[in-house]
Amino acid sequence: MKTSTILLIILGFMHVLTLINILLFEGMFDDIVFFFNTAIFFFAFAFYTKRQGNAKKSADSLKD
Repeated sequence: MKTSTILLIILGFMHVLTLINILLFEGMFDDIVFFFNTAIFFFAFAFYTKRQGNAKKSADSLKD
């Protein structure tokens, strides 16, 4: 799966979490949602960085 697709799915999931918290729970779980959104963001950032590093290594190995 493409990196951009995975990142868009993660972004959509973060928005759905926030939307559910606001509409269904009237913001009762703001702290928990903020924690999960932050954790998901760090996961997405690490995933992107790892994919970019792998892509760069592949490109460098093709040069040799």
